[in-house]
Amino acid sequence: MFVEAFHARHVNNGWNTLLPPSPFPILRRANSLFSVITTEAVPSTTASIEYIEESKLHIVTLPPFVRTDDQNDGGYPSPLHQIHIRPLLTDEETSELLQLARNHATENQSWDRQDSSRHASYPTVDFAIEESRLHNSLCVLTLRCQSEILQYLGPSGIRFEERVFCALSDAYGVDVEDMSFLDLFCASYEGKESDGKSKSNDSDEDRNTMDRLAFHRDGSLLSFTVLLSPLNEFEGGGTIFDAFLDVVVPYDDAGSVLLSSGVIQPPQAGYVTLHSGKLLHGGHVVSKGQRIVLVGFVDVHERNMRPGALHNATKEWGRNDVRAFWNERRLSLVKQQQRRQQQEDIVQPLWKLKNSRYLPKDTKEGHITNEGRSCIGQKIAIPLNIVQNFESRADMEKMRRRRLITEDKLLRGILLPRHERGEKSTDEDGGEWMEVDFDNMNGLMLGWNTEKVE
Repeated sequence: MFVEAFHARHVNNGWNTLLPPSPFPILRRANSLFSVITTEAVPSTTASIEYIEESKLHIVTLPPFVRTDDQNDGGYPSPLHQIHIRPLLTDEETSELLQLARNHATENQSWDRQDSSRHASYPTVDFAIEESRLHNSLCVLTLRCQSEILQYLGPSGIRFEERVFCALSDAYGVDVEDMSFLDLFCASYEGKESDGKSKSNDSDEDRNTMDRLAFHRDGSLLSFTVLLSPLNEFEGGGTIFDAFLDVVVPYDDAGSVLLSSGVIQPPQAGYVTLHSGKLLHGGHVVSKGQRIVLVGFVDVHERNMRPGALHNATKEWGRNDVRAFWNERRLSLVKQQQRRQQQEDIVQPLWKLKNSRYLPKDTKEGHITNEGRSCIGQKIAIPLNIVQNFESRADMEKMRRRRLITEDKLLRGILLPRHERGEKSTDEDGGEWMEVDFDNMNGLMLGWNTEKVE
């Protein structure tokens, strides 16, 4: 998108409005407003930043990409349009958790290779927190023993789940009881260079680390990232969002969490970044040092979500993927045919029809004719006007704009208002667990022979 104008406004006094009581009482105060005016289908986009001094909370609101005259997509901004950056862990808790993570990663070489077993489409250098229950075979730990990390995060430690779920509930209006972890892992991003020189040690040659993560969407509605590494231990990094790529920050503000490259960077270690996992986002490149983060995907009970909203969005994103795949295939064929025929003026490939034998054959008086679809040859050039239509739909900027519009509609409509949410189910587990011995198992396991074997 072409940026025509930019407008920034500072509010010194802001406004003082106390929110309803919550686990994290806050005092709202606007800090700055970023505006970008575009020439495309969206008349204007505005990203706003609020800073709440009492709780040190930063709220960054995504720009709208749906026309304001469209009345069928809910209100803007919805809670999911907002990204919250706030303190979660104290300095002491952050340092302790970072050291525990480094100890586990060193013992198990977790940060020496990319793991595609859990994140198949986007492999990451990480270890799952649940996997930290077991150390290597040299450790004298049993299956029932929790690791130091789990103990530290658990109820007897810093009560991490309770604290992060309360923060998510406060930000997005979802009850804590309706949240559950889909995944919780500790990831590492390392710069390709150290002190200006490429890593060339023998120990580094066998390591398969990563310095960034491509744009993707999470499998959960809500996600969070807790920064564990101090800012002086790495350069670059942060979470980059596609929706912020066109927002230009005209000045270098050391206190701003939104950078000009569309990156959200917490002001210090111990801060958590809360956002919808359905936002297209990625890990910004780390140019030097090591950035360690604790990442969580949080599942939300379906009673909170509008039926069909996610299905419609993924269907439209899938259409974009098909357009992109077709265009990549077309460009690949053009290059192949240019190379084979040594003609660089080829702009349209000749398509080979591989399924012509399956087309219905036109017959006349029992004889196959050369009329109709069956006469299409093994090589065919798609008419230029059709190719141009395909190319237009596969234009990268147009696909991105459609993707952002779909994302905006999803954020507006997927969360149901509280009065439309269904009742909470109290018996989803089919009853309660109880401990039994062999003598009183009769009747509990129908069809099983529960007689004692002498």
